[in-house]
Amino acid sequence: MGRLATRVALVTGAGQGIGAAILRDFAREGAAVVAIDRDGDSVRKVCEEVNRQGGETQPFVFDVTDHNAYCRCVDQVAATHGRIDVLVNNAAIVYYGDVFEDTLERWRSIQAVNLEAVYWGSKLVAPVMSRRRSGRIVNIASVQALATDGKLGSYCAAKGGVVSLTRSLAVELAPHGILVNAIAPGVIQTPMSVIDGVDETTTDFFETWYVRHRKIPLGRAGQPEEIARVAVFLASDDCSYVTGHTLVADGGLTITF
Repeated sequence: MGRLATRVALVTGAGQGIGAAILRDFAREGAAVVAIDRDGDSVRKVCEEVNRQGGETQPFVFDVTDHNAYCRCVDQVAATHGRIDVLVNNAAIVYYGDVFEDTLERWRSIQAVNLEAVYWGSKLVAPVMSRRRSGRIVNIASVQALATDGKLGSYCAAKGGVVSLTRSLAVELAPHGILVNAIAPGVIQTPMSVIDGVDETTTDFFETWYVRHRKIPLGRAGQPEEIARVAVFLASDDCSYVTGHTLVADGGLTITF
């Protein structure tokens, strides 16, 4: 029996990167996984792959900023399974540009996906979890909520909001048996690390500063699977006395000068 056997889990942004890795690990640990992504081709492909290997996944294709579609998804999953045990708020977008280059429209779109959808998804699943007096909400934040080199103002603000919202929800939902935690990944090799067609983890700058000079003490970028394993812990019974915490998984990046 896997650590998530009999659990029903929702994972947003499940079509690629960290979300897809979490989907695979959750299914491997026995969860029935509802995979949410706006890219239908990507999320269906991942689900088909996992299901061929004996997993139980179901794709739902919609944008997490579509509040009505999100509500219909949660209602359908709750009606079908009679429960929702885990929500992983992973869907995110990013824009690189300083305050001179950014626009109000971009700012709002970043907040809508990266912060507002975290609130909305949590609000939708909380009553379902509360009925069983049990549940786990795992929010994917970022080390950009803790330290930044600039040009990510809207993203940093949203991820900082996720960290604060995690704490507030943890206090509010603890009496209902629901634990709420966040993960703050560092530099992870995903499609989001590709900027203007270049994977930042393969550049000379990254190799020199982060690897050879050990700005990242472990001397490498992380892999999505390494974040997924943290999510499995936070979603499982192994996590029974941890709530309101932001677990930093960054290879030591934020502890260096």
